[in-house]
Amino acid sequence: EIQASCTVPIRDGMVIKASSEKALAARNATMEFLLINHPLDCPVCDQAGECDLQQYSYDYGKAGSRFLEPKVQKPNKDLGPLIRFNGDRCINCTRCVRFCEEITGTGELGQVERGDRNYIDTFPGIPLDNPLSGCTADICPVGALLDKDFIHKSRVWLLRGTKSVCGHCATGCNINVEQWNDVVQRLTPRENQSVNRWWMCDEGRLSYKDAYSKSRITGARRKRTECRFDEALSEAAEKVALAIKEKRPIVAVATGHATNEELFALKSLVAASQGITKDVVKARGLSIGAVFAKDGAAWKAKDGFEVSSDRSPNRGGVERILGDDASAGVDRVRDALEKGGVGVAIVLGAIPSGANWTRIESAIRRADNVIYLGLGDAGIVERADYVLPGAHWLEKDGTFVNRKGRLQRIRAGVPPPKEARAEIEVLQQFALKAGLLQRAVSAGSVFKLLAAEEGTPFSGLDYSKIAEHGTPLPDGEDKVPREACRTWYEAGPVSRGPSRALDEQTRISVHRASPAGFGTERGA
Repeated sequence: EIQASCTVPIRDGMVIKASSEKALAARNATMEFLLINHPLDCPVCDQAGECDLQQYSYDYGKAGSRFLEPKVQKPNKDLGPLIRFNGDRCINCTRCVRFCEEITGTGELGQVERGDRNYIDTFPGIPLDNPLSGCTADICPVGALLDKDFIHKSRVWLLRGTKSVCGHCATGCNINVEQWNDVVQRLTPRENQSVNRWWMCDEGRLSYKDAYSKSRITGARRKRTECRFDEALSEAAEKVALAIKEKRPIVAVATGHATNEELFALKSLVAASQGITKDVVKARGLSIGAVFAKDGAAWKAKDGFEVSSDRSPNRGGVERILGDDASAGVDRVRDALEKGGVGVAIVLGAIPSGANWTRIESAIRRADNVIYLGLGDAGIVERADYVLPGAHWLEKDGTFVNRKGRLQRIRAGVPPPKEARAEIEVLQQFALKAGLLQRAVSAGSVFKLLAAEEGTPFSGLDYSKIAEHGTPLPDGEDKVPREACRTWYEAGPVSRGPSRALDEQTRISVHRASPAGFGTERGA
């Protein structure tokens, strides 16, 4: 008797024959039934290249079909704002139905009709519009459910993936940044049982579009006049070096999107202007603070996955490096500016959708020199003497600390556009000019400097210890060890997993002036 292996408990003395003639015949028959009404449209299907049915047909199917009757036609429709349904391709596995029942708990999907005419559909008046709706396309083993944002954009075998972390909110979902021709094509979730299981929210999935906003600045400015990046950088670095040499205060404001490496480098510059060169992280009362993105809507799925209302992905890093109350630091910055005598004010504006600078905008011009480094926040940019275009979180290396205190790596999936550069590179240039560093190093080496300070949550860590799934900090809520973060079970198509692991795009970002950069244009 033939039995499906997934339904039979293992018993002592059991003999399993998976490759007998009887088993192979049953397997071929199953494939034949699955393909009876399935269209042969792999050349035009977006799932081609990561489709389980396509792979199984190649491995176990027959070269021809005995089915000569007309195939059953099923509806094609939009199930929701993000998901398109191609009924002819559906094999009624019900993964998507069970996802909406067991994972999100929203239950929008069900099966209608009977026999060979049944198909997936939404209940009347209830679209597939829960915060995790895009995950139904991830788990679909065929091309029945498609992400409308990715339809006809690129062939999946052309994509190169980079393992990173989503910067949409403080949950810190593990993701693959998939690009073609140095342009992000899509973001897909990556398993981490401690953080996001196998899922990511729809807003995070589409957050890459902020990197291609028309309002983003990609060229340098000096005194509100466009100029070459190197010219603006050189002059700005001289202003910072002069302020440190003359012990004139440097003040700084960052955001909850700045990496830990950027925060440490920025704090080092502020501390150096006050004569502090050791134990930088533990220094308190400095004129440095952070502003955060406006809170969004929180949401919790039935299986425990959470979308955080905190839209600042590295608030945990800000609190640990700048101090428990970053808001008080902004007040100290404003007080220092209103008091006068500030040599340089550095604004690290990395929030993709823009930050609220109202608490310092009116006072910022009191500094002798204002340096803005970021993506572009209209009000504060207009007040800056030097504007240096920065990198989106998809374009740089570094680390974030999520809401539960897990330290995770973000990796550059694509290079910054035009003249934009990673903020850590520019901040190191300031430090080099001021004589605080002997040579420029990578983001990983900056993290080593941060971790070398004793008595901090980062002590003793490096990128190799953070690894692929992050590491819990001693003072955090998350206590899950790295080895427990992966089950090795693929929630999505099995054919998608190995290709991402074996064909990963690896970008190693180094400072272009370092020996490893060899003077290349982007140092990578």
